[in-house]
Formats: sequence, C-alpha cells, structure tokens
Amino acid sequence: MRLLIAALSFVLAVSTAQAKQLTDLYQAEVPAGQPQAVWQQQALAQVLVKVTVNPAVVEQGAIKAELKNAGNYIKTFAAVSSEQGPALKVGLDEQKIQQLLSRNQIAIWGARRPAIVLWPVEQTAENRVFMQGSTHPVLSQLLQQSKAIGLPLELPTANDSFTPVLSHDEVWAGNWLLIEQASLAFNADQTLILLFDQPTTGQYRLTWQGYEQDQLVSNELLAGSQQELATLFLSSLTSQLASKFAVQLGSQQAQIELELDIEGLTNFVDQVKVQQMLGAMLSVKQVTVKERKADLLKFKVQLAADRAAFINSLALERRLQSLQSTPQPGAAADRSATETAQTITGTDELFAEMAAEMAAEPAVESSVAESVVLRYRYIPN
Repeated sequence: MRLLIAALSFVLAVSTAQAKQLTDLYQAEVPAGQPQAVWQQQALAQVLVKVTVNPAVVEQGAIKAELKNAGNYIKTFAAVSSEQGPALKVGLDEQKIQQLLSRNQIAIWGARRPAIVLWPVEQTAENRVFMQGSTHPVLSQLLQQSKAIGLPLELPTANDSFTPVLSHDEVWAGNWLLIEQASLAFNADQTLILLFDQPTTGQYRLTWQGYEQDQLVSNELLAGSQQELATLFLSSLTSQLASKFAVQLGSQQAQIELELDIEGLTNFVDQVKVQQMLGAMLSVKQVTVKERKADLLKFKVQLAADRAAFINSLALERRLQSLQSTPQPGAAADRSATETAQTITGTDELFAEMAAEMAAEPAVESSVAESVVLRYRYIPN
C-alpha cells in the first residue's frame, strides 16, 4: 500500500490538472416566449442552484419567497438560439445574490471548482462492461444534473467515440496506478470509480471510490434504480465537497487577517496575476502587498470566510505549491498527553488528567502561531 500511494503521488505530481473556472456562474438560459415574471424566476432559481451547488436551495422558505422578487436581481438579458429553440440569456447581480444567501446563512461556492473524472462500470449476471455512450441513461443524467449545479464532471466513456485506455476489469479491481494514468489526459483534480451492480432483485448498488489525502475512501449507496443511484451519488459527492469548498460569507469566524508568503514570483506580470487570483477568491475580502523581497511577495489577506475555506481555495490553484505541512489539529497535543500519561503510572487519575492538560498547552499555542503565516511557491505555467 505504501508503494502504491507513492506511485499515485508521483502520477498526480506530474499532472497539469487545473480546477475549472466557471465563466457563467451568474448567468442563466431560459426558454423565450414566457411571461416576464416566469422567466425571471427561472433565471434566478438556475443561478441560485449553481452558486450553492444544491438543487433544494430554491425550496427553502426565505429563498422561495424571494423568487417573487426575481426582477430585482436581473441585470441583463438578450435573445439567443439554443438546442431547445429560442431562449433568453440572462445575467444576474452577483453582489445581490451573495447578500441574499449570506443573509439566510446559506453557504456558496466560488467560480473556481474541482474537476472530477468518473469511470463507471456495470456488472450484470452475464458480464462486466463500461457504461458507455452519450445516450446511456445514467451517463446523460449525471452530465445533465452536474451541469445544472455547476460541478465539472468528465465522463470519458460518455463519448460515443470512446476508445478504452484501460479495461473495465482493471477499474473494477481498483488498479489505481492504471486508473490515474488513464485520467491524466482529462486534467482532473480528483478521480473516482463508479461500480454498479444488482445484489438482489429490485435493488441496485453503487460503490464509488477515490483517494482523499492519500487514503482510499469507499462509499456505498442502494436504490431501486440506477438513475436514482446517480442522483444520490451526486448529492453525496457534493455534500462531501461542500465541507471543503463551500464558503459561509459573513460568519463570525471570518474576521481573520493573515500573511500569505509566496515565493517564485520572478517578474511583475506573475505578481499581478497572483494578486488578481487572490482578489477573485470568494473567501478573500481584501488583499494587499505587504512587502516585496527578490522573488518573494508577502501579502496581507483579509478573509471573508474562515481560514480553512481560504486554504482549500488555494489548493485548487495548481500553480501554488504549499511549503508547509498541514498540521493535524490536536495530533501533537494527543501525542504529548499520551506520552506524559505513560510516565506517571501508579499515580491517581486526577493528577494524570492535569498532566495531560498541561502537556497539551504548548501545542495549542504553537497551532495559533502557525495560523498567522501561510507559505507557498508559485509554479509558472
């Protein structure tokens, strides 16, 4: 397992994957020929779903009521042609939408989002095959629903001209070295395998797996149909991703200011690019250059969300390489407490608890100090 993780780390290191930048996050496309109030509500609902990555957001009481005032959020609209016929392309007010969601304590996602590649395999009583083709009901449903919520999914097998670069048996067996090698061409941030089978009559199962922080994570879902499994999978996946990439604007934890040191900025153009990149992050309220020194820039960053959300936003920028290991909260404290407790065998329990608390205090102070400065290196394209 250790060798496999090392090999996967190498494969990922040479990848040029980039998170996807959504350029239409605050735009909607709705059918033409409808009453104004109707298409305005449809446009606002579309954008709210994309911004929150949550189809159920429009069913929340305050949001549902605000849809009646959709006209207040419309900035532009124009007639366009679409595959479904005449349509309206509608631009909505980013600031007003963020204020609405912040006011109702609803977390939102920025335009920079993780790109994910999926390898779906189905096992039946007769054989095991890739789910393949643009008309496959499960694949078309995954693509349609992921587009509606603004989650970048890559399904290589949905391409009608797909030529397998690995076998369905290798995917089913979890040969991750080959799976990751096959995924490199799609420039994804994360690779997942979807394994469909039918354990009993009338019941379908989906086992989906992927690596998270060098650990293989496996999830299982059960439903009455494969299409239902696809919907449950997207809901489960977005819930997990939300814990990393959703931002709660205006939270009390957001009143944080920190220093971000970035090395490798050897020219003015890259310096401007990085400052603009930081300023565009949803988790950043304000960023200013504090000091320039050779190829090092020290930024003062005022956060609009908590520190963890900011660090996760930085992780989506493959041009930024962290120069510090991520501390495991409480790990050092737990280790110190355990070691101290082991040296006082035979003493009373109260003294052991006091000693463990005293051993944990320096580690807590160190963690606070480490949170002030973040260090990264810029890797030019």
